[in-house]
Amino acid sequence: MQQALAHGVPLIAAGDTEDKPEVCARITYSGVGIDLKTGAPDARQLGDALDRLLAEPGYRAAARRIAAAMRRHDALAEIAAEVETLAATVTARRGSAG
Repeated sequence: MQQALAHGVPLIAAGDTEDKPEVCARITYSGVGIDLKTGAPDARQLGDALDRLLAEPGYRAAARRIAAAMRRHDALAEIAAEVETLAATVTARRGSAG
């Protein structure tokens, strides 16, 4: 999912185990794709979803917005900065407690 969205590609999602229903719901909520609401879609469901995905430009527009948002962030650098801030806070608290 993240690879597709990083490139602005809308999605057709299916799944009813593990975290798939939640991921599918997020795809629908964000407007980047279609949730087939099944763990075993048939060819007709897939074809209908693909036709809809290709016919409605809102899916591609939403996927492109997500891609642009992803490009504005360096996730690893942001995580490292947060960890460093947390570590400094913990160190400061330990130093003042002694």
